Order: sequence, then structure tokens, then C-alpha cells
Amino acid sequence: MTQHPARQLARMAADAAGELRGYTDPADPFPWELTEDDHRAILPHLHHAIADLAVCIDGIAQATADEHAKQQLAEGIGRLLSGCAHVSAAAATLSSPGKEPDAEPVITTQPAQLSAADFPAAMTVDVLQAATSPPMQPSGPSAAISPARTRASSPQPGSSPAR
Repeated sequence: MTQHPARQLARMAADAAGELRGYTDPADPFPWELTEDDHRAILPHLHHAIADLAVCIDGIAQATADEHAKQQLAEGIGRLLSGCAHVSAAAATLSSPGKEPDAEPVITTQPAQLSAADFPAAMTVDVLQAATSPPMQPSGPSAAISPARTRASSPQPGSSPAR
């Protein structure tokens, strides 16, 4: 029996992280000729990769029946997203030396809105697009709701969406 492609992709992501770690290791006497600009250019890609991995872990958490494991996964997701915020802040500081960023960066990646009840449904393009697309923003007076209030009302990573 062959492995599910998702398992292979997870292994490839781990291999890519190991390879990147080798290229950026400051202890290596030859850091593969990456310039400071290269390092700055890598940070946004890492931010997005970490945020995307958090979404993947959230999907696993939603499909997990064990509540303790689900809680641990949710805590891990929180640490990943916190790390994304720090990476964004560092990238902003590096892109404008001497100037601190005005506000804390906002993470725009939304967790997938699939629940365990959706499985083993076929993952069609429409289903995947619906799970990864940001929610439609309303127009008019209701669109003026503050981001902090919206963030407070959104479900926590690892929690099941409201039904």
C-alpha cells in the first residue's frame, strides 16, 4: 500500500526545512553565499510557509477525536502564529533599518473551515478553495467593525466552526 500524498508532502516540507537550515546556518563558514538581501527576501516566504503549516495542523486538529491531543495541537498552532508575527515584525524592521514598525503585524491566514464531519468527503477544488479563501468582507456600515473585535469573535485555532 502506498502512502497518502499528504504524508509525502509533510516529509518533503521537513526535508526542505532541513535544507534551508543548512543554507542559513551562521555557524557554517560558507553560508552558501547568501547576502543580507537574500536573508531579508527569505523571511516573507518563511512567514507564509509557517502560517500555511499552521492551517494544515488546524485541519488535523479538527479531525482529531482525542480532546487532549486537539488542545495540544491548538497550543502548537498558537505558537506558530505567534512566531509568524515575530518574523513579520523582524522583516519589517530589517526592511526599514532604524525604524520600528508602527503596529503589531496582523496575520491574515485564516484556518481552514472544514470540520471532521466533512471527512472523508472528496477534496474537490471547490471544497479546498472554500476552505482556504478569506471570508467575504461585507460592504457598508457593518464593514467598519474594528479588526480587534473581529479577531476576538473568530474561533480559536483547533476549535470546530459554529454550526
